[in-house]
Amino acid sequence: MAFFRKSPEIFGLDIGSSGVKAVHVKESGGSHTLTSLGVAPLPPDAITDGTIKDPTTVVEAIRSAVSRAGLKGTSCAIAVCGRELIIKKVQIPEVPAKEVGDVVQLEAEHHVPFAIDEVFLDYQSIAQHNGVLDLILVAVKKSKVLEYAAVVEEAGLVPSIVDVDSFALGNQFELNYPGDRGETVALIDVGASIMKTNVVRGGATIFARDIPFGGNNYTQAIAQQLKIPFEQAEAAKLGRDVGVRWETVVPALEAVSRELSLEVQRTFDYFASTAESERIGKIVLAGGCAQLPGLSDYLSSNWGIPVELTKPFQRIAIDPGYADEVHAAGPSLAVAVGLALRRPGDKSA
Repeated sequence: MAFFRKSPEIFGLDIGSSGVKAVHVKESGGSHTLTSLGVAPLPPDAITDGTIKDPTTVVEAIRSAVSRAGLKGTSCAIAVCGRELIIKKVQIPEVPAKEVGDVVQLEAEHHVPFAIDEVFLDYQSIAQHNGVLDLILVAVKKSKVLEYAAVVEEAGLVPSIVDVDSFALGNQFELNYPGDRGETVALIDVGASIMKTNVVRGGATIFARDIPFGGNNYTQAIAQQLKIPFEQAEAAKLGRDVGVRWETVVPALEAVSRELSLEVQRTFDYFASTAESERIGKIVLAGGCAQLPGLSDYLSSNWGIPVELTKPFQRIAIDPGYADEVHAAGPSLAVAVGLALRRPGDKSA
């Protein structure tokens, strides 16, 4: 009998440019608990701009993260981001539900800069008005998904769900900030090489975009300015004692923060041109770079919008054994948490 067959436990596997994070969140009676967490670092050239350059090293990091987390299951949720991913808001005429897929397929050909048979397509309906359906269209190159699925399978795991980083970011925000559903909020995850943006309102994505800019820009600027190796610059950026005075690092950080601010401002301007009278009420920062001293204050004063750090475990109880690790990693675990909340058969956007 299949009635009582349990669906496999899924954990989140965030394969990022600077490391791999494995997270399992247990759900019981509407409350959530972090039960497993494992993080394994990656060298800066293993994944570049979201493309896996060194599969062997990535496979080893996946195995290491899963092993550190003590996870026994093989079913996981992964996500992709970067150049081969297109996320667009589109409008189609209202049609019967069973015809939406066909209409989206035709509409996608106008918006996707790749051959339509080279991509996986998905969509999420976000609004309905005056005989028109507003949808978020997602197209990702099949080769990109297969590239990530291959390293996961090579590590002995099953990628049961393939999501998008920015949607996973929205997923954890929805759980942790239930009171903010009426406000338009920009979620920004500043990763090592890609910045993921997701503008959400009422639990739905209304705009999303990946920007090829991230924490490595800071590290490279420090390395160039002080003529030190990348690894030492990375440690100096994080405020570690590696024989570099903080005040010598600050000018490089400030210059890159100005660039980051301009990049995001361009994205906001583009969003404003596509959204009727939509105003962003606040910005919530995630990613390893979010913890750079003074960054949220600097961005807030630049944009005139409140900026805060995301708290991916605000409504998730933490097993005491992981308290220190969670405190240290904080906002960099946001995507992994969002993936850990996914379940087979649900629909994320």
